[in-house]
Amino acid sequence: MRLPTLSPSAYRRITFGATLALAFIIVTGGAVRLTGSGLGCPDWPTCASDRVVAPWEYHAMVEFVNRTITGLVSVAVMLAVLGSLVRRPRRRDLTLLAVGLVAGVIGQIVLGGFTVLFHLWPPLVMSHFVLSMVILADAVVLHHRAGLPDDPGAARAAVPQTRVVGA
Repeated sequence: MRLPTLSPSAYRRITFGATLALAFIIVTGGAVRLTGSGLGCPDWPTCASDRVVAPWEYHAMVEFVNRTITGLVSVAVMLAVLGSLVRRPRRRDLTLLAVGLVAGVIGQIVLGGFTVLFHLWPPLVMSHFVLSMVILADAVVLHHRAGLPDDPGAARAAVPQTRVVGA
């Protein structure tokens, strides 16, 4: 059985989708913070003790929707990794950046859990936000590099730009 292949332009659309999903969850995370809904679901990974779904209450629903969007983000970044593996020609730099997205999202899930379990301890809240910015920067660099020509010299020439964007 032969795996499907993906064109560079199709892969770039996937990276754009992943970047949008990551930006969207940052916006919903901001809504959680601004509405004071961070403990709307006081437990983790469930919402309230044995309830997976939030009770029909404003703060709980704001937090629950943000957690649910994590599923969409997880799918988007996994598609970025899978797409990098079937993209032709295959580029190691794109795969590494895409794997960084998955690692970052996993880190965010764990850090988000600790943030709730430690009742919004400010250093954890701040770390949760900073990690969001790092993941988004990774996504922007991935999307940019996915649009570069496939010749190795062009990808190497973009490294200084990547360092500036990622700094």
